[in-house]
Order: sequence, then structure tokens, then C-alpha cells
Amino acid sequence: MPGRLTTFRRFLGRTVLTGAMLVSPLYFLAQDSTSSPTTASVTSSSTETRPWWQTITVDGFASLSYGYNTNQPYDRLNQFRVFDFNDNEPQLDMAQLVIQRAIEKPNQFGFRFNMIAGSGVPEVTAAYGMFRNMQTDVAHHFDIPELYVSYIAPLGKGLRFDAGKMASHLGSEIIGGYDGYNDEFSRGFIFGFGVPFTYTGVKATYAFTSEITGMVVLVNGWDEVQRYNHGYSWGSQITVTPTKTATLYFNFIHGPERPKDDRDQRSVGEIVGSWKTTPRLNLGFDALYGHEENGVAPGHDAIWKGLAGYVKYGFTQKFSLAFRGEVFNDGGGSRTGVDQTLQGYTFTPEYDMAAKFSDLGSWLKKLDGKFVVRGDIRLDHSNRDVFLTDSSQLLVPHQFTVAVNLIYLF
Repeated sequence: MPGRLTTFRRFLGRTVLTGAMLVSPLYFLAQDSTSSPTTASVTSSSTETRPWWQTITVDGFASLSYGYNTNQPYDRLNQFRVFDFNDNEPQLDMAQLVIQRAIEKPNQFGFRFNMIAGSGVPEVTAAYGMFRNMQTDVAHHFDIPELYVSYIAPLGKGLRFDAGKMASHLGSEIIGGYDGYNDEFSRGFIFGFGVPFTYTGVKATYAFTSEITGMVVLVNGWDEVQRYNHGYSWGSQITVTPTKTATLYFNFIHGPERPKDDRDQRSVGEIVGSWKTTPRLNLGFDALYGHEENGVAPGHDAIWKGLAGYVKYGFTQKFSLAFRGEVFNDGGGSRTGVDQTLQGYTFTPEYDMAAKFSDLGSWLKKLDGKFVVRGDIRLDHSNRDVFLTDSSQLLVPHQFTVAVNLIYLF
């Protein structure tokens, strides 16, 4: 009983602190217009007629959850999960505050400052040399996943440059936030083990036509602010939009990624697609192949492969149901620690509600946004006995979890 009380006090304390982080800056960064909970940019006309500092937006996001694992693992941790790793414990996954100036025209300068706190996400996303200790490899409850400046050079239709710490361009899923969160609460194996979360470097993006956009990036490496070695990684992305409702992303990244090893190269290629077939039905897929020289042992390369499919159907404007099915093969065990093939099946019912704090007082209008309540029903399976149970002597090939997730964004 004392242990559970201590856990609750810690959870409550983190909630209060991160809530203060979200709300307090709003009183010091007054805006002429209320920020949309789903749009980070401002219109071209407002950018032209308003001073640049009045185009800075402040937005927030908070995610809380409670999950239960029917295996009742003795260490109270879900195996091979990314952010929802705590079992049978309330968790403040993430509280986020984003301050930015979004740009869209030549000769404009912008920036994005994204800070997060919580008992789930920051511990995983923290990069080497920035909120992750370089000696112990331990991270804590605060992270800055994005901190970069932007400029659009007046070359052709506009060549955009971003420099700093950025979210990775790989993966169909994202870390999450007010300007985009995944259809499922729990993250998939491809996102957790197949691609980097962030990188630090320089990125250039150019729209050749309305259907084709290209991007190249030169970075320190996967999830590194300070480098593990003396090498650099480079990546690319080609975005093809054949119709208004369909998009394809061709992603690639290559470079040395192991500590003190400049020679062995890691490469990942990926194709991500999305298709809004009807106003209510969204489909998507993610196909990934990764390879690393001598990644398992000297003379034994590491290979990992993943395939995921996504479906989301909106029954009403407020209620929807999402499904994700995926398979992830970790040949040699370099990504998950076990030579195995994982399968995951996730159902996510979701209900959206308006958050109208302005009804309590006009001075709270800037906090108007949206509440989201959703569940997460998930079955994981491996071809090996890798999932813990209530006995340290017993491992099983499956893991079944249920979770409730509450989201607030403004």
C-alpha cells in the first residue's frame, strides 16, 4: 500500500508540474488570434500584414494513460513497447509545449521549439548527449525532441533549409503532439525498433511540382546530439502525391551508427503510403528494410524487416475505430535483443470532444481545444518465448494488454 501511494504521489506531482509547463507561457506570449489545435501555420495574408513576432504560435498537448497486462509481468513492464512500458500504473505519457514560427514563402525565417515532460515519452526519445547521460545512457522526464531554425531561400519555387534537432523523416508513426498524433495509442514495432526518433543536422527540401517533393538531410546519426563516432549519416525522402487523397513516401538513411565505429554502415529503406478512400475511411501501410554491417557479430550482418497496415473508420464526426496489424523480423536480434519475429494487432476506439474553457471565462479562450478519450486493445506475439509473466521462471510467446488514454490539445 505505501508503494502504491508513493507511485500515485509521483504521478500527481508530475501532472501538476507539466501542466504548469503547458499553461504558464500563454500569459507571457500574447497572440492576436487563437491558435488552432490542429494547425501550426498561419495564412499567407496574415504573415504579410502582421509583424513577424505576432506570427509566433504557442500550442500544447497532454496525454495520460493507464494500462494493464494480463501476463502480470513480475517487473511490471510491458516487453518490446516504446512509450507505454509501465504496467498497471497511471502514467503521464507526455505534456508538450510547442513555440514556433511556421513559414511557407521565400525569404522567411522561422523556428520550432518543442519541449516535452512526462514519465513515458521523454525517457525514450532523449538523444545521446542531450538529456541522456553519455556515461550511463540514462534519461529522465524531460526532453527537447525538436529545436531548429528554418529559412526558405528564393531559389526556384523556394528551397527550404532546416538546421538543428529534428524529428526523423522515417516511419509512418510519430512521437505525437497537438499538430498530429497517431491513430493508435501504443506505438508499433517498426516505429520503436526500426527507425530513429530524432537526429541533429541540416535538411533541405524542394517541391519540384505539386505532386513531387524531394528532401535530403545530413545529420550526426540516430538519436544523437553528440556523435558516437566521427562519421555522419545522410538521408533522403521523395514524396509523391498522385491524387489529393493519396500520398507515397520513399525514405532512406545511411551511415555509421555504432559507438567508436566509423566503418560499418547502417542503411534503412522504407516506403510509407496513405490513402483516404472516402471521407470516413483511411488506409495506410509501412514497409521497411534495414541492414547493418557486422551488426550481430564480426562477419554477421544484422537485417531487420517490417510490414504494417493501418485502417481507420469514422462512424460519426466524434467516434472512430482504428486497427493496426504488423509484423517485425529482427534477424540476429540487433534491434530488440532477441532473434525473433514479432506480430502485433491493435484496436483503438476513439471519442472526441470539444474543450471549451472559454465558457468558464473569456480569459481562458487560448486554452480552447479538444479532448480525446480512446482505448487500446493489443495482442503481441513472438515466435520465441520472450514475454514475462508473474513468475521470473516462466516466459510465454504472447502478451495481451488493454489501456485507456486521455488526450488534451490546444
